[in-house]
Amino acid sequence: MGISRSAYRRYKVIDSLLRNTMRPYPTLVDIQEACENKLDISPSLDTLEKDIRNMKLPEPDGFDAPIYYCRLNKGYQYTNPNFSINSIGLTDTDINSIKEAMELLQNISGERVGERFSYAIDKILTSFKETFPDGNSKRKIIQTDYVPGARGFENFDLLFRACKNKYSISFVHYSYNKREFKSVIVHPVMLKEFENKWYLVGYSESHDALRTFGFDRIYQPLFLKRKFIDRDAVEVESYCKDIYGVYPIENQPTQTITFLTSYKITNYFDAYPIHSSQKGEKNESGSSFFTLEVVPSVELIRLFRSYGKNLEVINPQWLRDQTKTLL
Repeated sequence: MGISRSAYRRYKVIDSLLRNTMRPYPTLVDIQEACENKLDISPSLDTLEKDIRNMKLPEPDGFDAPIYYCRLNKGYQYTNPNFSINSIGLTDTDINSIKEAMELLQNISGERVGERFSYAIDKILTSFKETFPDGNSKRKIIQTDYVPGARGFENFDLLFRACKNKYSISFVHYSYNKREFKSVIVHPVMLKEFENKWYLVGYSESHDALRTFGFDRIYQPLFLKRKFIDRDAVEVESYCKDIYGVYPIENQPTQTITFLTSYKITNYFDAYPIHSSQKGEKNESGSSFFTLEVVPSVELIRLFRSYGKNLEVINPQWLRDQTKTLL
């Protein structure tokens, strides 16, 4: 069980008192008064006694704190004067976990994210390698599904800052279908990754609605000195969450989609749900009926079509018509 934030704040007060050599052997009353002064709360003496017991627990439930009650001085002390909950030594398991995390960071840095992020990750990796030299393994054991060279990442930092700081931006957008360039003004709200491609989600002034723009189609983005048009958080969450993919079918609301999978691919959908709303009901033959509550998207139609005769859309009818030619 994790340590709550309120408990950790009390632990820090207790830790500071036990490390204060100018006023050794604090009592529970002393700790209570310190909490009142520093945290504006007055925990009960029973709570503080429980806190001390919890701090003495071994990791990960506690800090393995060497707290001892001195009957002679009628107060608490650390038997190790150098101990602090803010400088816990790393175990072998901790170090191995950090090494694995560093390898994962190494795989997602570089061209996969912006230059500023990669620079920060490089600094962490350099510091880590100095502390744990054997952490720089030459044998690669994690491979991410990413092909370097995709365009658009050069704008990652700018687009991230625009979302974070609520900056309006303008850029030239290229349409692959229409084969034309168009200048647009967007008020960014989110960056989204789907199938190893990055997209910008924002309010488009020309569409008067939330829209999604692929990084590869964004050219010459610029910050604008323009009032930012914010969108309701619920609207943004619904736009991004109630969909498989990134490009919703125009004028289609969130709806129930039912499809039937053959026994050959049923286990795949069981193991890798394509949306959080997915529910399934398996038949005796091994096939399954699945339902989704989503906004139909271009990517969803493409996914259904990719399974050919092993997947049949049941409802809605218009979506069934889009895929029945493959049945």
